[in-house]
Amino acid sequence: MCLRIKVNRDLILTRFNKLDQLLENLRELKEIGKEEFLSNYKNYFTTQRALEISINICIDIGNHIVTLNNKEKPETFTDIIKILAKHEIISDELETQFTKMVRFRNLLGHFYLEINNEIIYDILQNNLKDFHSFKEAILRKFKEDLIGDSNHKNTT
Repeated sequence: MCLRIKVNRDLILTRFNKLDQLLENLRELKEIGKEEFLSNYKNYFTTQRALEISINICIDIGNHIVTLNNKEKPETFTDIIKILAKHEIISDELETQFTKMVRFRNLLGHFYLEINNEIIYDILQNNLKDFHSFKEAILRKFKEDLIGDSNHKNTT
């Protein structure tokens, strides 16, 4: 089911650069102990927003790939992730993780009164690797298009 898939290099690399910045900020917050993290609203609000933007970046990249190359029309953000897995752009394991991330993003955006900051802390401690895995999968799949010239080799 794999086709020759096109991508817009600048769009993807610009978003990955922003993702890298956000993940660096999140790594700093990850070093904070749980009690201190939960006792300071700046920590968990910053983490919530950085996670939301990071998830949006991955959705945006996925949507770009799907809409540029596919006749399938995703109706939801989770559909985008499913289509990426269907076309072997991301693994089934990553599909499962990112489906959870997309649902979490919806929770942040729509059910903000129900957010448990211990869950935010847990995601911070255990799931940043999912963003790295997503980026690596995209870079690996589109290596020729994305890192073909030496000016962009430092994006991995």
